[in-house]
Amino acid sequence: MANKRRPKKTRGLHYRRYVYGETALNNDGGEQYRDLDEGLFSGHLSESPKREGSMDSDYEEDNKNFISLHQQWYGEVWPLSKFQKVDVLRVCLALKQGLKVLPPWEDVIYEQRLKNREIERQGMKLPFEIILEIIWFTKEEDRKDQMLICKSIYYSLLPQVYYFPKLNSVNFLTFVDMLMLRGNKKRFKDYVKVLDLSNIIQSNKTSYVSRLLRKFEDSLEVFISSQSSFGLPALISLRYCKQLKVLDLNLVSETINLKELFRSIHNLSSLEQLSFPRSSITCEDYNMEWPPKLWYLKLQGGITDEFLMNSHFPPTITNLEFAHCPNISDEAVNDILARIGTQLTKLSVFYPMPMLSATAFDLAYLYCPNLLLFYTSISYISADIFNDTFLPVLVDKDRPLRNLIIDSPGQLGQGAKLDPDDITIAVSEDRLPCLKSLSLSSLLGWDFLSGSVQDLVSELEYRGGAVYKL
Repeated sequence: MANKRRPKKTRGLHYRRYVYGETALNNDGGEQYRDLDEGLFSGHLSESPKREGSMDSDYEEDNKNFISLHQQWYGEVWPLSKFQKVDVLRVCLALKQGLKVLPPWEDVIYEQRLKNREIERQGMKLPFEIILEIIWFTKEEDRKDQMLICKSIYYSLLPQVYYFPKLNSVNFLTFVDMLMLRGNKKRFKDYVKVLDLSNIIQSNKTSYVSRLLRKFEDSLEVFISSQSSFGLPALISLRYCKQLKVLDLNLVSETINLKELFRSIHNLSSLEQLSFPRSSITCEDYNMEWPPKLWYLKLQGGITDEFLMNSHFPPTITNLEFAHCPNISDEAVNDILARIGTQLTKLSVFYPMPMLSATAFDLAYLYCPNLLLFYTSISYISADIFNDTFLPVLVDKDRPLRNLIIDSPGQLGQGAKLDPDDITIAVSEDRLPCLKSLSLSSLLGWDFLSGSVQDLVSELEYRGGAVYKL
């Protein structure tokens, strides 16, 4: 028989019943249940009771898909006590229809956001385009702070911030690691247009440069290589940088085969400026293809006389520089100037080049009558460059040379090769009628307070020019 003396089980008030909806206790000790608003799950939201400081109807229409748990819903979606039963499936279906649920701990943030929106609507507000135009006139150092204004400005300023990243040995590895994250695989690929690695001494891995070139192959326009970590993988990656306009390998200390370099750049149709690496080896192939738009060329490294005399330089080159070429002689220099000198507007000769004589560029004015700027070291010219034989008066036009820069390595006796009166006579005889700027190195050993130098200064000032001391 059943134990009739056993007391019946009673449900205490300290227990809570698992129901769909919010539970509350009546004044008489019983439980009161309130179901969830069915409109939430049918796509029609119940109208919330008006609260103090609420937005107007048109603004609420824009924010109707943001539902606050305590202020917009009649029932509790996920109870704070963690003991109330919730219909998770019905809530998930409502979320799938576009409903956005704000958890209780974000109620304060949501209310503050609404107040900020209301303040913006009531006050004067400039169009977004005008705000951006104002930002463009501010300093670039303030871009990081300006990106915190809002998401729209953040995404608008992001391409400008990454247009020319300022990289050095401290932040380079962090920059590479950030770009190689899986989430950033395609995020910054169209932003970087100028990649300057000249301030990086050692990048540890040779593959870093190659990976960066492949990362920005669709947008990169200017590339300045670092001193190290530029090898064959980077040369291969250069082939895919179709938008590249400036390629500066001036600082590369590693040995590079010029034949491989030409294989990488011959199909770069947009390339305009090219600086050879100073550690390049001799190239015996003289039938290479030059980029069609190349106008600036800096020759250095393993360039030989045979390369200069047998190569077919493009007619688009107007700016030619010689630097760190230990294997070229006067014969090769005169040969290339005789062939392309008439198309040059800028000619630069840097020290040292041990195979050149002390008069290697005395014929520069004869071969290059259209020069606008001439930079040379005193080591490769003499006083003859300014006489009427090597610097004649042009028949059909005035000689257009406007800037003349004479540098000096500081060796003893170099300043005696040239006298200030030689330049003064050439200017006074209208053989340099357009000369406006004459820059002289202080290492020439000239006394800039002497009478000959002061005569030169007076002659140029009379013609609207000036003399500068380097």
